[in-house]
Amino acid sequence: MNSKIGSEELAYLFEDNSSVAGKGKKSKKIKNRNTPEYLELAALYGDLVINVPERGAVATAAYLGIQGGQHLFEVPGYKDYIRVEDRQNESKYLKNTEVGDPVDVLISEITEKSFAIKGSIATLYESRAHANLKDLKDGESVTAYVKSLNPAGYEIEVYNGGVTLPGFMPNTLAGINKLFDPTSIVGETIEVMIESFSEHEGTYIVSRRKYLQSLIPSAIKELTYGDVYKGHVTGTAPFGIFVEFNECLTGMIHKANVNPEWQDRLGDIKPGFEIDFYVKEIIKEKIILTQILRETLWDNIKNGQIIEGTVRDVKQFGTLVNLDDETVGLIHTSEMEKIGKRFTAGQSLKVKVLSVDRSSRKIFLTAAQ
Repeated sequence: MNSKIGSEELAYLFEDNSSVAGKGKKSKKIKNRNTPEYLELAALYGDLVINVPERGAVATAAYLGIQGGQHLFEVPGYKDYIRVEDRQNESKYLKNTEVGDPVDVLISEITEKSFAIKGSIATLYESRAHANLKDLKDGESVTAYVKSLNPAGYEIEVYNGGVTLPGFMPNTLAGINKLFDPTSIVGETIEVMIESFSEHEGTYIVSRRKYLQSLIPSAIKELTYGDVYKGHVTGTAPFGIFVEFNECLTGMIHKANVNPEWQDRLGDIKPGFEIDFYVKEIIKEKIILTQILRETLWDNIKNGQIIEGTVRDVKQFGTLVNLDDETVGLIHTSEMEKIGKRFTAGQSLKVKVLSVDRSSRKIFLTAAQ
């Protein structure tokens, strides 16, 4: 918006420390507007058109430094400097700014009588960062810093475009599995995905787990059979142990494939325990691991093969048969009806392999005659 200098504004040139011409330089106080000096100034500025910015506008201004506790910015044609308070939340965005550098400033307040133009850098930059985060596409991540841990989760600082915004990450979203050491990521810079924004708290809810899950397909493709991997135990079960490795992957080592020294004391293996292992097999995204490189029944099983097995359990869908320590086959209910037999858990029997589905690691059986 453009305007000419009025009589009240002209009087202010004499009666205040700000002026259109001097922008902050001392001016002589003249109360009598009929003096030759006043009339001469009135003639000089009578036709001067000044640019009056609007509140909420964004101006690109030259940085002039700090004066009187304010950062000063100059825009040609403005009736005054744009003044930004030298507060921490504003000054942090000017750490690497030098005098003369162009900076975008939000016009936050205009006082016509005193020519004061107040601005804010923090409000502008943070509003842009919020807009960027809202425009993130599905699957895009942002960088965050983990500040601290409390019983509910982690206090996070979310980075975007040089701006830091408050965030929170619940414990359950901190990793693919429960972190064996919850403090291990405090003080770390991590990648996260935005889950939601709490208007009430002004805080972003973020998920590291969702980000890590997005890495799984490509991480699986990079696995190599025969290479030694290192990982950390996340939990144990009577049949084996679960291991997290390569940041985002989780695999299972069957009890029969655990180092012999530990096979009979899996309960002594605690979460966080570091172990070495090999990749044995990958079925879709299910990763089978081993600490012992050897061939098993699964590696060579064929259709029509007769095998000695032990009934593991009888279910509505059929009878599960243990073929060795880590291989289980199924006599389906429809097959049970054909042969007209019933089995009980623990019973030994000979079975015949009807088919093998290697993509899902399923073996279908029937009772051998």
